[in-house]
Amino acid sequence: GSSGSSGGPPTRRSDFRVLVSGLPPSGSWQDLKDHMREAGDVCYADVQKDGMGMVEYLRKEDMEYALRKLDDTKFRSHEGETSYIRVYPERSSGPSSG
Repeated sequence: GSSGSSGGPPTRRSDFRVLVSGLPPSGSWQDLKDHMREAGDVCYADVQKDGMGMVEYLRKEDMEYALRKLDDTKFRSHEGETSYIRVYPERSSGPSSG
């Protein structure tokens, strides 16, 4: 057993952040973290409503790898729901409306 405070996502944060869209309704932040760990060490994962998620990596290389390799990949939730997700930088370059 381990003692100490627990509950909630880890507080260790980084600047290497990517946004994820297209998550299935049953996708949790644990599922997202598990999927995105294919690119490297995830230090923070969060899932918002409308299938949006956010992931932070420990290293810049991991973030760039995720943007290259995990964009448009098949995501599977713990309940077995699958969908294709999009991974993109938090700060999108160029003006975009919509």
